[in-house]
Amino acid sequence: MKKEKTNNPDLQKQPENYTAEKESKYKGLKGWREMTLQDVAIINPPEKLTKGKIAKKVSMEVLQPFSKRIPSFSFEPFNGGMKFRNGDTIIARITPCLENGKTAFVDILDDNEVGFGSTEYIVLRERKDISDKHFLYYFAISPDFRYVAILSMTGSSGRQRVQTDVVVNHKFLLPPLPEQRAIAAVLSSLDDKIDLLHRQNKTLEAMAETLFRQWFVEPCKNGLPEGWEERKLGQVLSLIESGLRPKGGIDPNLKEGIPSIGAENINGIGQYDYSKTKFITKDFFNTMKRGIIQDYDVLIYKDGAYIGRKSMFGRKFPYETCTVNEHVFILRANERINQFFLYFILEEEDLAQLNANSAQPGLNKEMMTSFEIIIPPKNRVDEFGNIVKPWIDKIFSNSNQIRTLEKLRDLLLPKLISGEIRVKYE
Repeated sequence: MKKEKTNNPDLQKQPENYTAEKESKYKGLKGWREMTLQDVAIINPPEKLTKGKIAKKVSMEVLQPFSKRIPSFSFEPFNGGMKFRNGDTIIARITPCLENGKTAFVDILDDNEVGFGSTEYIVLRERKDISDKHFLYYFAISPDFRYVAILSMTGSSGRQRVQTDVVVNHKFLLPPLPEQRAIAAVLSSLDDKIDLLHRQNKTLEAMAETLFRQWFVEPCKNGLPEGWEERKLGQVLSLIESGLRPKGGIDPNLKEGIPSIGAENINGIGQYDYSKTKFITKDFFNTMKRGIIQDYDVLIYKDGAYIGRKSMFGRKFPYETCTVNEHVFILRANERINQFFLYFILEEEDLAQLNANSAQPGLNKEMMTSFEIIIPPKNRVDEFGNIVKPWIDKIFSNSNQIRTLEKLRDLLLPKLISGEIRVKYE
Protein backbone atom coordinates (compact mmCIF):
# COMPACT_ATOMS: atom_id res chain seq x y z
CA MET A 1 0.00 0.00 0.00
CA LYS A 2 1.31 3.46 -0.88
CA LYS A 3 2.72 5.23 2.16
CA GLU A 4 0.94 8.43 3.10
CA LYS A 5 1.92 11.43 5.11
CA THR A 6 -0.39 12.69 7.81
CA ASN A 7 -1.98 15.92 6.60
CA ASN A 8 -3.73 16.89 9.83
CA PRO A 9 -0.98 18.35 12.07
CA ASP A 10 -3.50 20.19 14.22
CA LEU A 11 -5.13 16.99 15.43
CA GLN A 12 -5.23 17.24 19.20
CA LYS A 13 -5.45 14.52 21.78
CA GLN A 14 -8.49 14.26 24.00
CA PRO A 15 -8.18 16.57 26.98
CA GLU A 16 -8.16 14.87 30.36
CA ASN A 17 -11.56 16.34 31.25
CA TYR A 18 -13.08 15.40 27.89
CA THR A 19 -15.56 12.88 29.34
CA ALA A 20 -16.72 15.26 32.07
CA GLU A 21 -17.12 18.10 29.57
CA LYS A 22 -19.05 15.88 27.19
CA GLU A 23 -21.39 14.58 29.89
CA SER A 24 -22.06 18.14 31.02
CA LYS A 25 -22.77 19.19 27.43
CA TYR A 26 -25.28 16.38 26.95
CA LYS A 27 -26.99 16.84 30.32
CA GLY A 28 -30.70 17.37 29.80
CA LEU A 29 -30.73 16.38 26.09
CA LYS A 30 -33.99 14.50 25.88
CA GLY A 31 -33.72 11.06 24.30
CA TRP A 32 -29.91 11.07 24.02
CA ARG A 33 -28.45 7.88 25.48
CA GLU A 34 -25.05 6.56 26.42
CA MET A 35 -24.48 3.65 24.05
CA THR A 36 -21.57 1.63 22.69
CA LEU A 37 -20.83 1.67 18.99
CA GLN A 38 -21.77 -2.00 19.00
CA ASP A 39 -25.22 -1.04 20.30
CA VAL A 40 -25.95 1.18 17.31
CA ALA A 41 -23.95 -0.41 14.47
CA ILE A 42 -23.14 -3.87 13.14
CA ILE A 43 -19.34 -3.98 13.15
CA ASN A 44 -17.66 -5.73 10.19
CA PRO A 45 -20.86 -7.54 9.14
CA PRO A 46 -20.25 -11.00 7.64
CA GLU A 47 -20.77 -11.31 3.89
CA LYS A 48 -20.17 -14.08 1.40
CA LEU A 49 -17.84 -13.52 -1.52
CA THR A 50 -16.31 -16.52 -3.26
CA LYS A 51 -12.54 -16.50 -3.50
CA GLY A 52 -11.48 -15.60 -7.03
CA LYS A 53 -14.83 -14.00 -7.92
CA ILE A 54 -14.53 -10.72 -9.82
CA ALA A 55 -16.03 -7.95 -7.69
CA LYS A 56 -15.78 -4.22 -7.15
CA LYS A 57 -12.77 -3.31 -5.06
CA VAL A 58 -12.31 -0.02 -3.21
CA SER A 59 -8.62 0.47 -2.47
CA MET A 60 -7.45 2.64 0.38
CA GLU A 61 -5.57 4.83 -2.11
CA VAL A 62 -8.73 6.06 -3.85
CA LEU A 63 -10.45 7.39 -0.73
CA GLN A 64 -10.25 11.16 -0.31
CA PRO A 65 -9.84 12.81 3.11
CA PHE A 66 -13.19 13.62 4.75
CA SER A 67 -15.07 12.94 1.52
CA LYS A 68 -18.30 10.95 1.67
CA ARG A 69 -18.19 9.73 -1.91
CA ILE A 70 -16.06 6.87 -3.22
CA PRO A 71 -14.44 8.42 -6.32
CA SER A 72 -13.49 5.21 -8.13
CA PHE A 73 -13.22 1.45 -7.90
CA SER A 74 -11.74 -1.45 -9.82
CA PHE A 75 -12.95 -4.92 -10.79
CA GLU A 76 -10.63 -7.53 -9.29
CA PRO A 77 -10.75 -11.17 -8.15
CA PHE A 78 -11.54 -11.44 -4.44
CA ASN A 79 -8.57 -12.83 -2.52
CA GLY A 80 -9.35 -11.37 0.89
CA GLY A 81 -10.25 -8.08 2.50
CA MET A 82 -13.21 -6.46 4.22
CA LYS A 83 -16.57 -6.94 2.51
CA PHE A 84 -19.43 -4.44 2.40
CA ARG A 85 -22.76 -3.46 0.80
CA ASN A 86 -24.40 -0.19 -0.17
CA GLY A 87 -25.22 1.86 2.91
CA ASP A 88 -22.17 0.71 4.86
CA THR A 89 -19.48 3.09 6.10
CA ILE A 90 -15.84 2.10 5.62
CA ILE A 91 -13.22 3.55 7.97
CA ALA A 92 -9.45 3.32 7.65
CA ARG A 93 -8.05 1.83 10.85
CA ILE A 94 -4.34 2.23 10.11
CA THR A 95 -2.07 5.24 10.52
CA PRO A 96 -1.88 7.74 8.84
CA CYS A 97 -5.03 7.00 6.81
CA LEU A 98 -7.33 7.29 9.82
CA GLU A 99 -5.79 10.59 10.92
CA ASN A 100 -6.12 11.86 7.35
CA GLY A 101 -9.86 11.22 7.39
CA LYS A 102 -10.14 8.30 4.97
CA THR A 103 -13.75 7.34 5.65
CA ALA A 104 -16.47 6.85 3.02
CA PHE A 105 -20.12 5.93 2.53
CA VAL A 106 -20.67 3.01 0.16
CA ASP A 107 -23.14 3.72 -2.66
CA ILE A 108 -21.32 2.33 -5.72
CA LEU A 109 -22.83 -1.17 -5.66
CA ASP A 110 -25.97 -2.63 -7.20
CA ASP A 111 -28.79 -4.11 -5.15
CA ASN A 112 -27.59 -7.21 -3.27
CA GLU A 113 -24.06 -6.71 -4.62
CA VAL A 114 -21.10 -7.25 -2.30
CA GLY A 115 -17.87 -5.32 -2.75
CA PHE A 116 -14.55 -5.54 -0.94
CA GLY A 117 -11.50 -3.52 -0.05
CA SER A 118 -8.53 -3.25 2.22
CA THR A 119 -8.10 -5.49 5.24
CA GLU A 120 -7.37 -2.21 7.04
CA TYR A 121 -11.00 -1.08 6.95
CA ILE A 122 -13.56 -1.13 9.74
CA VAL A 123 -17.07 -1.54 8.31
CA LEU A 124 -20.15 -0.07 10.04
CA ARG A 125 -23.72 -1.02 9.13
CA GLU A 126 -26.90 0.45 10.58
CA ARG A 127 -29.05 -1.50 13.04
CA LYS A 128 -32.69 -1.51 12.07
CA ASP A 129 -34.82 0.87 14.16
CA ILE A 130 -31.75 1.93 16.15
CA SER A 131 -29.42 3.82 13.81
CA ASP A 132 -29.43 5.66 10.49
CA LYS A 133 -26.83 4.68 7.89
CA HIS A 134 -26.02 8.25 6.88
CA PHE A 135 -25.74 9.34 10.50
CA LEU A 136 -23.22 6.54 11.11
CA TYR A 137 -21.00 7.97 8.39
CA TYR A 138 -21.08 11.46 9.91
CA PHE A 139 -20.54 10.06 13.38
CA ALA A 140 -17.48 8.17 12.06
CA ILE A 141 -15.83 11.43 10.91
CA SER A 142 -16.84 13.37 14.02
CA PRO A 143 -14.36 14.35 16.76
CA ASP A 144 -16.34 12.21 19.27
CA PHE A 145 -15.48 9.04 17.34
CA ARG A 146 -12.09 10.00 15.92
CA TYR A 147 -10.54 10.95 19.27
CA VAL A 148 -11.43 7.56 20.71
CA ALA A 149 -10.26 5.66 17.61
CA ILE A 150 -6.95 7.50 17.28
CA LEU A 151 -6.11 7.23 20.97
CA SER A 152 -6.76 3.46 20.83
CA MET A 153 -4.12 2.89 18.15
CA THR A 154 -1.25 0.54 18.97
CA GLY A 155 1.64 -1.02 17.07
CA SER A 156 5.03 -0.12 15.72
CA SER A 157 5.73 3.36 14.43
CA GLY A 158 4.14 3.96 11.03
CA ARG A 159 1.99 0.82 11.24
CA GLN A 160 -0.30 1.60 14.15
CA ARG A 161 -3.85 0.29 14.01
CA VAL A 162 -7.10 1.00 15.80
CA GLN A 163 -7.94 -1.50 18.51
CA THR A 164 -11.40 -2.36 17.21
CA ASP A 165 -12.59 -3.90 20.47
CA VAL A 166 -11.75 -0.69 22.37
CA VAL A 167 -13.68 1.47 19.93
CA VAL A 168 -16.78 -0.72 19.63
CA ASN A 169 -17.10 -1.03 23.41
CA HIS A 170 -16.52 2.63 24.18
CA LYS A 171 -19.65 4.44 25.36
CA PHE A 172 -20.77 7.43 23.30
CA LEU A 173 -23.74 9.72 23.90
CA LEU A 174 -25.99 9.46 20.85
CA PRO A 175 -29.32 10.94 19.75
CA PRO A 176 -32.52 8.97 19.12
CA LEU A 177 -33.15 7.63 15.61
CA PRO A 178 -35.44 10.49 14.43
CA GLU A 179 -32.83 13.07 15.42
CA GLN A 180 -30.09 10.98 13.80
CA ARG A 181 -32.04 11.15 10.54
CA ALA A 182 -32.59 14.89 10.87
CA ILE A 183 -28.87 15.50 11.53
CA ALA A 184 -27.90 13.29 8.59
CA ALA A 185 -30.37 15.11 6.33
CA VAL A 186 -28.79 18.51 7.09
CA LEU A 187 -25.24 17.30 6.50
CA SER A 188 -26.16 15.15 3.48
CA SER A 189 -27.79 18.13 1.77
CA LEU A 190 -24.46 19.96 1.96
CA ASP A 191 -22.48 16.94 0.75
CA ASP A 192 -24.93 16.39 -2.12
CA LYS A 193 -24.47 19.99 -3.27
CA ILE A 194 -20.68 19.64 -2.98
CA ASP A 195 -20.81 16.44 -5.02
CA LEU A 196 -23.00 18.10 -7.68
CA LEU A 197 -20.53 20.98 -8.05
CA HIS A 198 -17.59 18.55 -8.32
CA ARG A 199 -19.43 16.65 -11.07
CA GLN A 200 -20.24 19.90 -12.89
CA ASN A 201 -16.56 20.79 -12.81
CA LYS A 202 -15.57 17.42 -14.23
CA THR A 203 -18.14 17.83 -17.01
CA LEU A 204 -16.95 21.34 -17.88
CA GLU A 205 -13.30 20.29 -17.97
CA ALA A 206 -14.19 17.24 -20.07
CA MET A 207 -16.05 19.51 -22.53
CA ALA A 208 -12.96 21.70 -22.88
CA GLU A 209 -10.69 18.67 -23.35
CA THR A 210 -13.03 17.19 -25.97
CA LEU A 211 -13.18 20.43 -27.92
CA PHE A 212 -9.41 20.79 -27.78
CA ARG A 213 -8.87 17.29 -29.17
CA GLN A 214 -11.48 17.75 -31.91
CA TRP A 215 -9.95 21.02 -33.04
CA PHE A 216 -6.24 20.52 -32.45
CA VAL A 217 -5.37 16.83 -32.06
CA GLU A 218 -7.51 14.92 -34.56
CA PRO A 219 -6.65 17.24 -37.53
CA CYS A 220 -2.97 16.31 -37.08
CA LYS A 221 -3.41 12.54 -37.26
CA ASN A 222 -2.58 12.51 -40.98
CA GLY A 223 0.04 15.23 -40.96
CA LEU A 224 0.25 18.93 -40.25
CA PRO A 225 -2.65 20.92 -41.81
CA GLU A 226 -1.89 23.94 -43.95
CA GLY A 227 -1.16 27.02 -41.87
CA TRP A 228 -0.16 25.02 -38.79
CA GLU A 229 3.42 25.02 -37.54
CA GLU A 230 5.78 23.37 -35.08
CA ARG A 231 7.34 25.63 -32.50
CA LYS A 232 9.31 25.24 -29.33
CA LEU A 233 7.29 25.93 -26.20
CA GLY A 234 9.66 28.76 -25.27
CA GLN A 235 8.67 30.60 -28.47
CA VAL A 236 5.06 30.98 -27.30
CA LEU A 237 5.78 31.90 -23.67
CA SER A 238 6.18 35.36 -22.23
CA LEU A 239 7.26 33.92 -18.88
CA ILE A 240 8.49 30.70 -17.31
CA GLU A 241 9.78 30.94 -13.75
CA SER A 242 9.70 29.24 -10.39
CA GLY A 243 9.33 30.77 -6.95
CA LEU A 244 11.40 31.05 -3.82
CA ARG A 245 11.26 30.01 -0.21
CA PRO A 246 12.86 31.66 2.83
CA LYS A 247 16.31 30.64 3.96
CA GLY A 248 15.88 27.68 6.26
CA GLY A 249 12.52 26.77 4.72
CA ILE A 250 8.91 27.74 5.36
CA ASP A 251 7.78 27.93 8.98
CA PRO A 252 5.12 25.18 9.27
CA ASN A 253 3.54 27.00 12.22
CA LEU A 254 2.84 30.15 10.22
CA LYS A 255 -0.93 30.32 9.66
CA GLU A 256 -1.20 33.65 7.87
CA GLY A 257 0.73 35.76 5.42
CA ILE A 258 1.15 35.09 1.69
CA PRO A 259 0.26 31.56 0.43
CA SER A 260 3.18 29.66 -1.11
CA ILE A 261 1.71 27.10 -3.49
CA GLY A 262 3.35 23.68 -3.78
CA ALA A 263 2.43 20.10 -4.66
CA GLU A 264 -0.73 20.05 -2.56
CA ASN A 265 -2.49 22.45 -4.93
CA ILE A 266 -1.03 21.41 -8.29
CA ASN A 267 -3.88 19.08 -9.14
CA GLY A 268 -5.98 20.16 -12.12
CA ILE A 269 -8.27 23.16 -12.55
CA GLY A 270 -9.97 24.53 -9.46
CA GLN A 271 -9.00 21.69 -7.11
CA TYR A 272 -7.32 23.65 -4.37
CA ASP A 273 -7.16 22.50 -0.75
CA TYR A 274 -6.34 25.60 1.25
CA SER A 275 -6.35 23.61 4.50
CA LYS A 276 -2.85 22.48 3.48
CA THR A 277 -1.59 25.91 2.43
CA LYS A 278 1.84 26.98 3.61
CA PHE A 279 2.64 30.66 4.11
CA ILE A 280 5.55 33.04 3.80
CA THR A 281 5.78 36.32 5.68
CA LYS A 282 4.85 39.60 4.02
CA ASP A 283 8.39 40.84 4.66
CA PHE A 284 9.88 37.93 2.69
CA PHE A 285 7.26 38.34 -0.04
CA ASN A 286 8.27 42.00 -0.46
CA THR A 287 11.81 40.83 -1.34
CA MET A 288 10.62 38.42 -4.04
CA LYS A 289 11.26 39.31 -7.66
CA ARG A 290 9.56 36.24 -9.17
CA GLY A 291 7.04 33.47 -8.58
CA ILE A 292 3.94 35.66 -8.10
CA ILE A 293 0.75 34.18 -9.57
CA GLN A 294 -1.64 35.99 -11.92
CA ASP A 295 -5.13 34.95 -13.04
CA TYR A 296 -5.13 31.92 -15.38
CA ASP A 297 -1.44 31.13 -14.86
CA VAL A 298 -0.53 27.54 -15.75
CA LEU A 299 1.44 25.85 -12.98
CA ILE A 300 3.70 22.82 -13.48
CA TYR A 301 5.26 20.85 -10.63
CA LYS A 302 8.82 20.30 -11.76
CA ASP A 303 10.42 17.60 -9.58
CA GLY A 304 9.93 14.76 -7.12
CA ALA A 305 6.99 12.37 -7.06
CA TYR A 306 4.64 14.89 -8.68
CA ILE A 307 6.83 15.81 -11.65
CA GLY A 308 4.78 17.13 -14.56
CA ARG A 309 1.54 17.58 -12.63
CA LYS A 310 -0.43 20.60 -13.87
CA SER A 311 -2.85 23.19 -12.61
CA MET A 312 -4.40 26.51 -13.56
CA PHE A 313 -4.96 29.20 -10.97
CA GLY A 314 -7.97 31.40 -11.40
CA ARG A 315 -10.06 34.21 -10.14
CA LYS A 316 -12.02 34.80 -6.94
CA PHE A 317 -9.77 32.80 -4.65
CA PRO A 318 -9.59 33.40 -0.90
CA TYR A 319 -6.25 35.22 -1.16
CA GLU A 320 -5.59 38.31 -3.24
CA THR A 321 -1.95 37.34 -3.73
CA CYS A 322 -0.34 33.91 -4.09
CA THR A 323 3.17 32.75 -4.87
CA VAL A 324 4.73 29.44 -5.87
CA ASN A 325 7.67 27.74 -4.21
CA GLU A 326 10.89 26.68 -5.93
CA HIS A 327 9.38 23.35 -7.03
CA VAL A 328 6.74 24.95 -9.28
CA PHE A 329 6.98 26.64 -12.68
CA ILE A 330 4.62 29.45 -13.66
CA LEU A 331 3.94 29.45 -17.41
CA ARG A 332 2.44 32.50 -19.11
CA ALA A 333 1.66 32.62 -22.84
CA ASN A 334 2.63 35.40 -25.22
CA GLU A 335 0.28 36.93 -27.80
CA ARG A 336 0.62 33.94 -30.18
CA ILE A 337 -1.54 31.66 -28.01
CA ASN A 338 -3.58 32.01 -24.78
CA GLN A 339 -3.57 30.42 -21.34
CA PHE A 340 -6.40 28.02 -22.15
CA PHE A 341 -4.72 26.62 -25.24
CA LEU A 342 -1.46 26.43 -23.27
CA TYR A 343 -3.02 24.43 -20.45
CA PHE A 344 -4.81 21.90 -22.64
CA ILE A 345 -1.92 21.32 -25.03
CA LEU A 346 0.26 20.54 -22.01
CA GLU A 347 -2.48 18.27 -20.67
CA GLU A 348 -1.98 16.17 -23.81
CA GLU A 349 1.66 15.58 -22.90
CA ASP A 350 3.34 13.48 -20.23
CA LEU A 351 5.91 16.06 -19.21
CA ALA A 352 7.60 13.62 -16.85
CA GLN A 353 8.93 11.84 -19.95
CA LEU A 354 11.11 14.86 -20.73
CA ASN A 355 13.21 13.68 -17.81
CA ALA A 356 13.02 9.94 -18.54
CA ASN A 357 16.75 9.43 -19.03
CA SER A 358 17.93 11.51 -16.11
CA ALA A 359 19.17 10.01 -12.85
CA GLN A 360 17.71 12.97 -10.92
CA PRO A 361 13.97 13.39 -11.61
CA GLY A 362 13.10 16.95 -12.44
CA LEU A 363 12.20 19.45 -15.15
CA ASN A 364 14.36 22.46 -15.83
CA LYS A 365 13.70 25.58 -17.85
CA GLU A 366 15.76 24.38 -20.82
CA MET A 367 13.78 21.13 -21.07
CA MET A 368 10.51 23.01 -20.95
CA THR A 369 11.32 25.78 -23.41
CA SER A 370 12.85 23.41 -25.99
CA PHE A 371 9.81 21.11 -25.93
CA GLU A 372 8.16 21.10 -29.39
CA ILE A 373 4.42 21.70 -29.79
CA ILE A 374 2.09 22.19 -32.74
CA ILE A 375 0.53 25.64 -33.09
CA PRO A 376 -2.63 26.17 -35.23
CA PRO A 377 -3.55 29.51 -36.84
CA LYS A 378 -4.01 32.28 -34.28
CA ASN A 379 -7.68 32.93 -35.09
CA ARG A 380 -8.50 29.29 -34.30
CA VAL A 381 -6.56 29.44 -31.01
CA ASP A 382 -8.34 32.68 -30.07
CA GLU A 383 -11.73 31.16 -30.88
CA PHE A 384 -10.97 28.18 -28.64
CA GLY A 385 -10.01 30.52 -25.79
CA ASN A 386 -13.22 32.55 -26.16
CA ILE A 387 -15.37 29.40 -26.00
CA VAL A 388 -13.53 27.74 -23.12
CA LYS A 389 -12.99 30.76 -20.86
CA PRO A 390 -16.60 30.86 -19.49
CA TRP A 391 -16.39 27.13 -18.72
CA ILE A 392 -13.14 27.61 -16.79
CA ASP A 393 -14.56 30.62 -14.95
CA LYS A 394 -17.55 28.48 -13.94
CA ILE A 395 -15.16 25.82 -12.59
CA PHE A 396 -13.44 28.48 -10.49
CA SER A 397 -16.79 29.79 -9.24
CA ASN A 398 -17.98 26.28 -8.38
CA SER A 399 -14.71 25.62 -6.56
CA ASN A 400 -15.32 28.67 -4.37
CA GLN A 401 -18.81 27.41 -3.57
CA ILE A 402 -17.39 23.99 -2.72
CA ARG A 403 -14.96 25.52 -0.23
CA THR A 404 -17.74 27.59 1.37
CA LEU A 405 -20.04 24.58 1.70
CA GLU A 406 -17.23 22.41 3.07
CA LYS A 407 -16.46 25.01 5.74
CA LEU A 408 -20.14 25.18 6.70
CA ARG A 409 -20.42 21.38 6.87
CA ASP A 410 -17.23 21.08 8.90
CA LEU A 411 -18.48 23.76 11.30
CA LEU A 412 -21.92 22.18 11.74
CA LEU A 413 -20.91 18.53 11.96
CA PRO A 414 -19.32 18.44 15.44
CA LYS A 415 -21.98 20.78 16.82
CA LEU A 416 -24.83 18.61 15.51
CA ILE A 417 -23.21 15.33 16.56
CA SER A 418 -22.55 16.70 20.06
CA GLY A 419 -26.00 18.23 20.53
CA GLU A 420 -24.62 21.77 20.79
CA ILE A 421 -26.90 22.64 17.86
CA ARG A 422 -30.27 20.90 17.67
CA VAL A 423 -32.45 20.21 14.62
CA LYS A 424 -36.21 19.93 14.60
CA TYR A 425 -37.66 16.54 13.73
CA GLU A 426 -41.02 14.79 13.77
